[in-house]
Amino acid sequence: MTNQSIAGKRSLRSILTTVLALVLIVATFATPALADVFGSYDVVIADNGESITVTTNETEPIEILNAAGIVLDSDDKIDISAFRQGEGGTIAIDRRNTINIEVDGSIQDFDVYADTVGEALNECGITIHSGDKLTYDLSAPVKDGMVIGIKTAFSVSLYADGSKTKLAIVEGTVGDLLALAGVELGADDYTKPSVDTPLEKNMKVKVYRVEYKEIKATEAIPFSTKKINDSTMTQGKTKVITQGADGSREATYKVRYVNGKEKERTLQSSVVLTEPVQKVIKVGTKKIEGAESVKPNGVKSRNGLTVGQKISGRYTHYCACATCNGNSRGITSSGKRIRNGMSNPYYIACNWLPLGSVLRVNGHNYTVVDRGGSRLSRRGYIDIFTPEGHRACYRYGTGSCNITIVRLGW
Repeated sequence: MTNQSIAGKRSLRSILTTVLALVLIVATFATPALADVFGSYDVVIADNGESITVTTNETEPIEILNAAGIVLDSDDKIDISAFRQGEGGTIAIDRRNTINIEVDGSIQDFDVYADTVGEALNECGITIHSGDKLTYDLSAPVKDGMVIGIKTAFSVSLYADGSKTKLAIVEGTVGDLLALAGVELGADDYTKPSVDTPLEKNMKVKVYRVEYKEIKATEAIPFSTKKINDSTMTQGKTKVITQGADGSREATYKVRYVNGKEKERTLQSSVVLTEPVQKVIKVGTKKIEGAESVKPNGVKSRNGLTVGQKISGRYTHYCACATCNGNSRGITSSGKRIRNGMSNPYYIACNWLPLGSVLRVNGHNYTVVDRGGSRLSRRGYIDIFTPEGHRACYRYGTGSCNITIVRLGW
């Protein structure tokens, strides 16, 4: 029994030894695989605006990139400020790209490391203002050889609905400007310049709002005047026979307003309420006696007297007889001859006006041709010659008169 027990123990020990050897062999071959599992980590690679995530157990950034199949050029740069060996993070690749920037038709090339168009413009020192138009979004990735077109906006002033607005726009017409500002035109509204006018820098665009209203108004109908010639009245004299009176009507107008101000009104209809009364005037056609002798001499004033001046005066009459003149020779102070029985020459004598002066006295023109006594030196006093003789002087007598100076001297 003892031998059997020892044999059994030896057999068990042999089996355990074999198992332990197998475990060691398995452990030896499994160690690298376990190391791969427990030593790997995730790394984000940001390459020119595009990102990928890789799982790696490499610790050097270049090895990580090589393992990911990413090749760097000699001018490319990597940023590992956000990367931690054995932990993860981000490896950013800044690739050098040559881009072309065209500004309002002028093009220039730049070498940039930016990932997006916005970053590239900033790297090139180009500022984009509100209203500028780009061929790419600012967030678009940069690609080698790309052409970024920029149209710079210019300022245009818009006057509409009582306010002024300055807008930035790169191109278009006045109509495009209105659309940008959200300003709509009514059927009758208009702009200056017109909506199809191309926009220019510092242009001023004005919107004119047009509306129509119908209004009613009571208006006067002006009376007309009828003139009737009267040969019994001296020229320049008039006499009203019938006083005129305005009528009235109710008028309906179509009124056009531009920006709230009336610009035009068109009569649509009218109803007469009261008829006007015509004014009738008699007009004298009788020629002013002596008027043909009045010839202007250019003198406007003399000795305090002026042409056109009106004076209240007194008149007397004289004839060519020796009683009136002291002799019957009929020679006046001016050399003009007078005689009784001649056609009336319309002469007067006075001392306060120069010889040759013409006065209008009660509708007749008289020429100063003679002098008289001291009484005639008083302003307004005149002596009227009558060729009808001495008795006519008494018949015509004396009286007050209205005098207008027509001419001063010859």
